[in-house]
Amino acid sequence: MKLTKVSVTIAGITLGGMAGALLQLNAASAAIATVSPRIVAATPSPSPTCRPMTLSIAFTNNVTDTRALGLRLPWGRPGDAEGQMIEDYGAYNGTTVREQLPVHDITTGSLVELSGHNAIDIILDSGTPLYAVTSGTAYRITNWTIPGGPQGWASVVVSDVLKDDQGDPIAFLYGHVREFDVPNGQHVVAGELLAKSGGDPDDPGAGFSDTANVHFEIIESPNPLIAHAGTVNPHQFLENLYAHAATGPAGCT
Repeated sequence: MKLTKVSVTIAGITLGGMAGALLQLNAASAAIATVSPRIVAATPSPSPTCRPMTLSIAFTNNVTDTRALGLRLPWGRPGDAEGQMIEDYGAYNGTTVREQLPVHDITTGSLVELSGHNAIDIILDSGTPLYAVTSGTAYRITNWTIPGGPQGWASVVVSDVLKDDQGDPIAFLYGHVREFDVPNGQHVVAGELLAKSGGDPDDPGAGFSDTANVHFEIIESPNPLIAHAGTVNPHQFLENLYAHAATGPAGCT
């Protein structure tokens, strides 16, 4: 009987020890749970507050908020100037033209056939990267010239987001390019590399240019890739775009 009593006592002690161990483990687990750091989802950085810019392109009164267009600079970076304008004919008031390249001047609000440049030439070092101002379809033009002049190259982006008041797409033309960087007819996003600038007489695709530059124009026409399309001088548009990129928050163009 004594042996039995001792056995029970030992068993009781053993069981009590196990229970104590379990209690200690539970208490330790509770303590660990208490001190474990909470996992909190990272708060995303707020998007920059992008203010709209003034578009200053004829026949685009339907555009009420340019932020939805996702416009990007055609060359350079935010903070850069748009470049030195060396030829600024066919001014956006539609009164200054030169007798060389036939265009349809639509900057006055009506279609009037004139002979003029109706665009701007800007000094850029040959080989300067040129980017898509807008998303759209990029085209290679290898017979871009004036009557009787040498053949030149140009890159055209027909926008898929910017349309005129008649619903026709607005296009952007970069002239005197020396190199194409996207296939003909490829869709591009705003800011994508299109081509490299040229214009130096030794550059392929220089055409009638006699100095390194880019000819930049805006085309407002249902047929933007044909000759005599309605061109808009982009002087004020470029000034607005570069000023907006330089003064807006990072991430806004």
